[in-house]
Amino acid sequence: MIPKEWLQEKLSVADAEAARPGINDDRATCFPEAGRPFGFQHRQWENFKAAMLPGDELWAFSSPADSWEHLAGRAGFAVVRDGVPINITVTVMN
Repeated sequence: MIPKEWLQEKLSVADAEAARPGINDDRATCFPEAGRPFGFQHRQWENFKAAMLPGDELWAFSSPADSWEHLAGRAGFAVVRDGVPINITVTVMN
């Protein structure tokens, strides 16, 4: 799991989906699911959300700057329960 220090911003599911609306080009014709929130990761996102319980928080996270400089950066979303990150989905990595 990720360290708490990587947590950056608490947000709602609706805000996360609005920030990642999926693709809106010709690929959506061939891959309709890709036009939904989180694009080609839509199914993974739906499974991630389904595991959330009442009271869980959704946070955006990112690994520290030095991890990005060394091509080991990770960012995405974390489910936080009782102040502890318990599940993550990685949406960006280098």
